[in-house]
Amino acid sequence: MKSQREKPFFNFGRNKKMNNITLTIGDFILQLQSKHDLFIEPGYEPFVSENQSSKPNVTIECFESAEFIAPAKKEMIFEAADENLRYYSIFRIGNDFIFEVFDQQENAFIQQIALVNSDFTHWKIYSEKNLDNELVPLLYPLGPIIMQYMTINSDAIMIHASCVFDGKKGRIFAGFSGAGKSTMAKIWAEEGYQIINDDRLLIRRQGDVFFVYNTPMYYADSPKRVPLNSIFLIHQSPVNDIKKISGALAVSKTLAFCIQNNFDSTIIMNNLKFMSDICAKTPVYALGVVPNKKIIDFIFENE
Repeated sequence: MKSQREKPFFNFGRNKKMNNITLTIGDFILQLQSKHDLFIEPGYEPFVSENQSSKPNVTIECFESAEFIAPAKKEMIFEAADENLRYYSIFRIGNDFIFEVFDQQENAFIQQIALVNSDFTHWKIYSEKNLDNELVPLLYPLGPIIMQYMTINSDAIMIHASCVFDGKKGRIFAGFSGAGKSTMAKIWAEEGYQIINDDRLLIRRQGDVFFVYNTPMYYADSPKRVPLNSIFLIHQSPVNDIKKISGALAVSKTLAFCIQNNFDSTIIMNNLKFMSDICAKTPVYALGVVPNKKIIDFIFENE
């Protein structure tokens, strides 16, 4: 690993050094611990909890990269990459895992290494210090990776989508890149409705109700939770058009927008069952969209 580039974040006036940080994200408790000083990105600041008495769902120990001891043998089981970037690779060592996370500006370098136990509840993150002599354990993309895996032991899933709330109902809008998720959020916001998030959400069941939560982004935003009342799978269209879908079609099309790594059959089946439960209770629509404010009335009249 190389030395971490100059710290590109602001600290919102938090000048005291921290080596023990508790975060609450989607009602999951994450505990970060280190003998070194820690720095978290600004988007995580609103999720910091002062109450450290509850048992964490995920424990994250943070170390310098020099403290990492490479295993004698590892087997690659997954790589997240596209034609432009490598994001991370996953290796198996016995029953546990190693994540190698790549620097997104200088993609030839490994930014962080994480050792993870078999149920993804205990992470050991190894990274270089920034210029202020702090570790930045949740530096993108590792923060969202951890959030994705903290869902697998619960009735929860992460989805790439936007969500709006009209004071009574929470609506998710999911679609492929360029379909208009952020545009939909902007249209609703301009009409005075609340945006939960326009990119990365958690869906979690509590009792008999499914809730939608925002997650930390590169900007600061307060934690939000709203009920999930409907899901819209959107695409651009010359006219506004809506069609309700159900059963296996609704499950498969919605699951396509969930963030998941398909290397473990147990995780795959858990996600499939959970999404089946969601779609059995929550209306799912295929929605053709003309991107202007008329789409709001169209949804109110036709959902």
